[in-house]
Amino acid sequence: MIKQSNPRTECAVSVGLCTDPRVWDEYVTAYAPNPYYHAWKWREAICDTFGHRAYYLAATTNGSICGVLPLFHIRSTLFGGSLVSIPFFSSGGVLADDPGARDLLLAKAAELGQDLRVRHIELRQGESFSTGWAERASKVSMRIELPPNREALWRSLSSGMRNKVRNGQKHGFRAVWGGPEQMGPFYSLFAVNMRHLGTPVYPRSWFENLARAGGDSFRILTLFDGDQAVASAFLMAHGAVLELPWSASLPEARKKYTHLMLYWTFLEWAIERGFHEMDLGRCTPGGGTYEFKRHWGCREEPMHWYYWVPEGGGLPDRNPESPKFKFAVEVWKRLPLPIANGIGPLIVRSLP
Repeated sequence: MIKQSNPRTECAVSVGLCTDPRVWDEYVTAYAPNPYYHAWKWREAICDTFGHRAYYLAATTNGSICGVLPLFHIRSTLFGGSLVSIPFFSSGGVLADDPGARDLLLAKAAELGQDLRVRHIELRQGESFSTGWAERASKVSMRIELPPNREALWRSLSSGMRNKVRNGQKHGFRAVWGGPEQMGPFYSLFAVNMRHLGTPVYPRSWFENLARAGGDSFRILTLFDGDQAVASAFLMAHGAVLELPWSASLPEARKKYTHLMLYWTFLEWAIERGFHEMDLGRCTPGGGTYEFKRHWGCREEPMHWYYWVPEGGGLPDRNPESPKFKFAVEVWKRLPLPIANGIGPLIVRSLP
């Protein structure tokens, strides 16, 4: 995510906090490819929901921005403090006109990390670049180049996938597209699904704040089996890309291929409305989610995340598959739903 060298940066560059949303967004909007979640409105959604303090660093020269790095201070009794760019989303990191401005932003971030005594800084960078920070590329982004029509999408699927779609269609699910009025069915399914996975759930206010910030760029798709909501997807549109950050389905309804029908429905919808690409979000190769997504003909792109740790520190371990979390995950799966929904939002704010 590094631009070509800009003549402006031949002058002295300074780094400080940016407090002007207009100036920040002007730089981010002009950056190519446009980094969607660097926009100021998502800062407000994160701060309003979780109360984290934001540090939006900007490199400037001759009064103009030549690089930015949004950071959020995550304070946690369980995991210690951290600075993350950008928490709760898959992408973030530093944007700069050239490596010189980028390195100054990273140096300022490390200085801030030392001042705040955090255990680490995490950049969800996406593309790789050369730096002295530790790198992890354990997750991939799953993307589908959408064909011009649904018939071409159908032909691109394996015979096994087409048979599953046909079987799902026999159940006659009713697809409902909407906005904030569909938040109730979506969140109910999402909360059940997260408890089933043994993971604390986001507060409903997170999705409400995202919907408010996203405006017309967000949609909720819900599939109903009769009067019961059985699967739902929270979708975000940016440019020619439709993104699936979150989806859920009732575990007991999956024998009817509910989740598969959810994907088929929003892929058809995306093609009909002229989107060029579907971003199915990040996942870990070899996991169940990865195996499900790859059958849709995804292009896998490694996600390069970078870490700064203070001297003597170590890289964070928040993998739910880790032995130290296995017991907690199993206990969480057995919690009554009202208790999981009550406690979950208090914990998940520390799990970006």
